[in-house]
Order: sequence, then structure tokens, then C-alpha cells
Amino acid sequence: MKNTDRMPIYPLPHLMRRRRMTAAMLLGLGLGGVNAQITPEIEWQRCIGGSDLDQDGTVVETSDGGLVCLGYTNSTDGDAADNHGDRDILVVKLDASGTLLWRRCLGGTAGEYANGCIEASDGSIMILGNTLSADGDVTMNQGENDLWVIKLSPAGNIVWQRTYGGSGDDIGYGIQETADAGFILHGPTTSADGDVVGSLASPGGQDHWVLKISSSGALEWSQALGGTQSDVGNKLIQLSDGGFLQCFSAVGSNDGDVTNNHGGQDAWLVKLSAGGAIEWARTIGGSAGDFGNDVLELDNGDLLFAGSTRSNDGDIPSNQGELDALLARISSTGVVQWVRTYGGSMDDGLVVIEPKGNGNLLLSGSTASTDGDVTNNNGATDAWLLEVDGNGSLLWQRAYGGSGFEQCYMFSADQNNLVLSGVTNSTDGPMADNHGDLDIWIGELPGSGVAQWQRCLGGSAQERGLLQVRTDDGGYLIAGYTDSNDGDVFGNHGSRDMWVVKLRVTEPAEPPAPEEPLECALFVPNAFSPNNSTTNDSHCIYGTDCVTSMTFNIYDRWGNTVFESSDRNACWDGTYNGQALDPAVFVYHLSATLANDEVVKKQGNITLVR
Repeated sequence: MKNTDRMPIYPLPHLMRRRRMTAAMLLGLGLGGVNAQITPEIEWQRCIGGSDLDQDGTVVETSDGGLVCLGYTNSTDGDAADNHGDRDILVVKLDASGTLLWRRCLGGTAGEYANGCIEASDGSIMILGNTLSADGDVTMNQGENDLWVIKLSPAGNIVWQRTYGGSGDDIGYGIQETADAGFILHGPTTSADGDVVGSLASPGGQDHWVLKISSSGALEWSQALGGTQSDVGNKLIQLSDGGFLQCFSAVGSNDGDVTNNHGGQDAWLVKLSAGGAIEWARTIGGSAGDFGNDVLELDNGDLLFAGSTRSNDGDIPSNQGELDALLARISSTGVVQWVRTYGGSMDDGLVVIEPKGNGNLLLSGSTASTDGDVTNNNGATDAWLLEVDGNGSLLWQRAYGGSGFEQCYMFSADQNNLVLSGVTNSTDGPMADNHGDLDIWIGELPGSGVAQWQRCLGGSAQERGLLQVRTDDGGYLIAGYTDSNDGDVFGNHGSRDMWVVKLRVTEPAEPPAPEEPLECALFVPNAFSPNNSTTNDSHCIYGTDCVTSMTFNIYDRWGNTVFESSDRNACWDGTYNGQALDPAVFVYHLSATLANDEVVKKQGNITLVR
């Protein structure tokens, strides 16, 4: 089961929000020499959209070997000719080679956004979005934006659709399938009525809403989390006990469900039972601003939390200046076991946690520091990768990037070779092949920290996107949007298109087997005539290219040596001690060692003719 639920520490526009990759991600950019033998090549690319604004590309692999691409469109032509009006959700099905199988606009006459897509266990395509409409494909709206879930058949037909919400704005951030073939949804809400249960947000504030629906879309339970102020959630994970953990990037409340806010904004974790009841809630922070980005359940039920902090008190043991990266370990019952910070005097933060098999943890984020724990910032904001042990002690760290800005994620194919993707506006270092403006960047970073391969993808305008799928054939699918129609991009329908790229990485060929030594065909002529005719004037041995050493001796009929040499290119001119010998028959002995260490011995007669 896949879900789309990820928020960076420094959110980019709509594309970079509400995104969870289909595998673990880390943040980083490769730096250093590239193995030129490994070649990343575009196998195919496709622009999806019309002449207006089309963006927020998401790609999901389907069990039939195809791909579902999801975004939203303001176009009414091209791939979006059936737009219902204003802005629709755009869904496109491609086969593995990028060929269009079907396309569909979903929505009504108002505006719709797409926020998540998964393939369910029954093969259907589940789409999470939000809608302002109450017509077209949308049968009901309770006011402002409602969460909207659409179940499509593999052929793209609507099986069912349903809205959820109240009279305020209700936005879907993520959808995941649950063990009972139902679905868990979550996102921010300003409603306190309709389907929204438990909201305490005052006007201008918001809560975070978690709701469970059945496989047929029936609402099973609903739980709004927060207090009277603005409380911003981002990531929800399913736990091994059947419950759920909701991570909040920041809570401003200190009432309602929120207790012990340390001041300003705290990060906040809420544990829900399988039935949606709050089992415990825990703020993490100090008197300044504290923010959460990622949570992970360990095998023993403990939880790891990653984010950033401006505090230097409360739960926070130290701060080196501005924002520091923050990591905490929390028991399954919500008790903080330890808290660590990492960084320098500028802004640093963590986005993703990835466990290693040896008990250590890989952490990724971004850094603007050049001091403290950061030793090699390449300029502006770099991606930042750290490894810590099970107690959070820093083992090593490294910053990656060029002199500009990088914001990228790591797609963990395995724990030794980590593939990175994101965006960059650098034009030096690893990003020297930037096509212009903001490019998508992808590269592989092995444990040595030197990129095995890397590539900027895009054209002369702006691209944003992420690696989202590693395909069975070892390729990579990157999805986002493009404003270009040059460089790597062709077929843009106009303005901004969704963009899907299949990248093929060609590993270096196996080195050829060592060539077999040439078969030696040593030839010793049996006669020669040294009469200055320029033809056959010298006696030479032929085929000695494969000879590494040799001795060659020529004897007269009484056994006297008249010529000897160890030079494979030497020839006898028919003289002895400078005097021309009379015509006669001579005997030769040849011993030659070949390149394969074989020793060849020959002997025979040589007739000197005058």
C-alpha cells in the first residue's frame, strides 16, 4: 500500500506539500567526482495537460504494470478537454513505456485540487482531493472546500465518490489503506460541524482532522485534534497495534486536546486508537518555535521524531543558533526518552528518518550553517545527511549541493546506495549541467559520499518534481511540473504542464575478458640469397610479435657458431666476423618464450645461396 503524505521543513509551493514517496526518503545531494561509466539517460518523458496551468504531478505504479499520473488542471484542451470548469483534478493512465491509455478530468464547475493517490488492494485507484463544487462529478458539498474521495476502476470509471467536511474549509493531506480494506484520511479543517467531530478551532484558526472510512466510503469515525488556535498537522502513520500516530508540525494552542505547550509553537504527537480515540498526546519543544516533520515506529514500539527547533529550554537540551535540527525518542506510551539537537549558527532542520540495519539512523534535512556540526556547506542552503547511533550520538554528517539552493529528498533503494531527487538552482558543483532557472535533480549517493551518477532534468524555464517510483527494471520515475519546452522537455501543451520522466541508468559493462595471446606462427625460412638485390638479402624470423624472449643460433657444418642473437627482430646477413661466407647449408637452433609462457623450440637447415 502506498500513500502520499509528506511535508518538507521549508515547504515549496503546492507540488512540494502533501507528498509522501512510495519508499523511504532522505534529503541530500551528491558532491564530488562522478563515475562517468554509469550513464543516466531519459528513456521517455511526457508532458500532460493543456494550454493553461497544469501541475502537481504524482505517479503511482499499478499492479498491471502501468502508471497513474495525478495532478490538477486549469486547461480545457489537450489532455484536459473534458474539464468541468475552473480547475479540475486530472488523472492519466500510462503504460510502462509512457503511452497514454486513458485520461479523465474529475470535478465540477468550481475548483478541485488533487492531494493523494494510491492503488487499493482490490486494484482500484483511490484519489484524495478537495472540492468547492456541488455539481458535475461532485454530488454534495457541505460548504467551502470539502475532502473528496473518488474510487476509480482500473479503466478510469468512477465506482463511487464522496465528500466529507463541514461548513468551513476541509483539505485532504493523505490517504492510506487500512487492514480492513478501508481508508484513513487526514488534513486541516476550519469546520466545527457536519462530519467534523471534536473541533475547537476559533475563527481564523484550524484543527487537524483524522477520519476513517469503509471500503465503500461510509464514514466510520471522525476526530478533530487541536485547541482554539491554529494547529498544523502533517504526517500520519499506522502503528503496529492497529492505531495511528498523527504528527503536528506546529501547535499554537494550549487548551483543548493540547496541554503543556512550552510557549510559542510546539511540535505535537497524538496517539489514536484503531477506533479514533485519543490515547495520549505529547508536546515537544521549548519557549521558542519548535516544528515536527517526520515520525517513525521502531520494532519495539518506540517512536522517533524529527524536526527543528529555535528553543534552548523545556525539552530542548541545547541550541547552536537560529533553527537547529531536532531528534527525539519517545516510548510507545508517549514518554520522552531523549532529545538531541544538531546544527550550527544558521537554520538547520531534519525532514526524514531512515533506520539502518545496524541500529543506527540516517537523518536528512537541510542546512544553511557553516559551523558547529556542519563542516562543508557548499553555499546558501545545502541538503544535509547525518548518521547517528541508537542514542542519537552524531557519528558523521555531510552537506551536499552547489553554491545556490537545493531542496531534495532521498529515495532509499537500499541502505548503501541512496538515490536522491529534488530541485536545485545551482549551476556549479554537482549541478553544473543545470538547464536554467530551477531544475529537477537526481543522483545516487553511495556510502562513500561521492555521487556515482547524477543529472539535472529540465529546460530553460522552471521545473519542480521528485523521484517517486523505482521500477522493476531498475529505472526511475520522476514526476512534477515544467514550464519549459526545450532541453529535456518536449511536447509542452502550453504554459505549465505536468511532467513525467522515466530515467534509465546504464551500469558500466563488465570488463572484457583478457584477450587470448595471439597464436604464434614462428616461421624460419630455409634459404636466402644475400646478393644485394634487395630481395631476400637477409635471413629473418617471422611471427615474433608474441615472443617475449628468445635465443637464435646458426652453425656451420663443423659446428662453429656463425650467428647468434636474443633480439627477436635481428636478421643474419650471411657474414661471419665481417666476411661474406660461401654458399653452403647451415644449421639453426631456436628457443623462444611466448606471451603465454609457452616455450617453443625449433631447429633445421638454412641454405645460403649466392
